[in-house]
Amino acid sequence: MAILRSQIFGKSLIGVYLSANNSYILYPPTLLIQQLKKFKTIFQESFYPLTINDSILLGVYIASNKYGIIVPHLIKDDELNKLKDILKEVNDSSQIAILKSIDNAFGNLILCNDKGAIISAFLEDYKTEIEDVLNVETVVYEFADNYLPGSISLANNNGCLVHPLATDEEIEYICSILKVNEVDVSTINRGIPYLSSGAIVNDKSGIFGSDSTGPELMRLTSILNL
Repeated sequence: MAILRSQIFGKSLIGVYLSANNSYILYPPTLLIQQLKKFKTIFQESFYPLTINDSILLGVYIASNKYGIIVPHLIKDDELNKLKDILKEVNDSSQIAILKSIDNAFGNLILCNDKGAIISAFLEDYKTEIEDVLNVETVVYEFADNYLPGSISLANNNGCLVHPLATDEEIEYICSILKVNEVDVSTINRGIPYLSSGAIVNDKSGIFGSDSTGPELMRLTSILNL
């Protein structure tokens, strides 16, 4: 297990630009080679360049687990073919779902791991499709007075951190859906409650925004068991 505190494109918004799971990590093609080399020392999984509609905001657009990956209909044919090639290369049998939702920032709208998924009410009409692709129990649930469950959380198969305004009842429910050992509140990057914007994690490794404080990192890595 390994962690790193770093920046990307001069910002601490690691999770905005990168997307990670237990099979592969996706990164913008414009990422500096030296930085990519540093990131590769943290994860055992392979890194692959990708864009979505020529955008480098991979963490914003993508939601995935070991069963499937969800991308917006904005994805271009060459990008989709690249994604298919990546899955073949890592011998990953994940399904690819292209949702035609107008609200397509799926990294912000979907909180998921390999055991469960929580989606925004904005995606209620796509619940069945999301559930089929991710192959986990999927519920429409918004918490901490926020409609972006993926944005205000950070999860792997061990644990989950959520917005500080989440109530005990909400935390207990999230824990039951994601089937993790522990769920707790936290911030990242010196008090930011939008946790997924500041990090990428899987079950073994994580890269966190360089603005994250020591106490924040201790809390994050403890709950996620990194």
